[in-house]
Amino acid sequence: MIKTLTTKHLPILPAGLVLLASYHAQSENALIAYPGYTGEYPGYTLKVDERFDRLDKMLWRVGDGAVGHESACRFTPQGVQVEKGLLNLIVNQEKVPASWSEDHQQEKRPYKYSCGELRTAPTKTIKYGRFETRMKAPARSAASGYISSLFTYTNSGSPREWEEIDVELEGGRPDKLQANLIYGLDTPNWVATREWGAWEDKIEVGPIDDWRVFAIEWAPTFIKWYVDGKLVKTLDQSQLDCKPECAPGQKKPTPIPDNLTSLMMNFWIPNDEIQDVFGGNKKHNTYPMVTQYDWIRIYQLDSAPLANY
Repeated sequence: MIKTLTTKHLPILPAGLVLLASYHAQSENALIAYPGYTGEYPGYTLKVDERFDRLDKMLWRVGDGAVGHESACRFTPQGVQVEKGLLNLIVNQEKVPASWSEDHQQEKRPYKYSCGELRTAPTKTIKYGRFETRMKAPARSAASGYISSLFTYTNSGSPREWEEIDVELEGGRPDKLQANLIYGLDTPNWVATREWGAWEDKIEVGPIDDWRVFAIEWAPTFIKWYVDGKLVKTLDQSQLDCKPECAPGQKKPTPIPDNLTSLMMNFWIPNDEIQDVFGGNKKHNTYPMVTQYDWIRIYQLDSAPLANY
């Protein structure tokens, strides 16, 4: 459900608090977050308060591609399920035949696994704001190799600009967040984006297979990442612009993303070639595996209002 709201008078429950049926009946807006959460941020206005009562096709579109050559699974409709107030993204061991991908505008090869992706609809692009989710990766006892995410992404225009801001959770690092900025100009693949710097950080945050609240703040001059309300990473333009010199490995200045983009979530497994470097070895995966999202909140940056929200 899309709701155009301010944050005033929204009841907030701390993490772990049991929601009584009588209270829930009185207040459909009750939201579980973390102790001290208010949902109010100066300079930002809440535009979407998504509780996953249903799959809102005006807001979301199910992905049908795959993550480059790195993925061992294909995004399919069965990989996205909304049930009992939760978004479930699912990886399952099943044959997926070769077929056309609308997302990639090309034929995709057969896969042995299916997985799930959800992205904002083409009419609901975003530029700047704060994006929050309460999510939980699969239990580490049954999931050793996967990537779960919340991220912004576009790779379009002329010249083509690859702009991506990531929250990524990995089965191989079940107590860490990977916080990324990726940029490239007419780059054929991820490796080529390294000319604009490697802005990935693996940050110790505690169990990602517990319910956690992750947030991205994106403004014209900075990007910030938060976990349960704690600021864990900041990138500002002065770190990216190669002045007085580039960062190690960086050859070209990197801009803060400034194009309209999609907000996305996906859950996938890495192929055998990259799994020991990124995502984790799949040998202990038990299928089907599920990453769950309790809610998503989209805030506009008031100095750059969102259109169509």
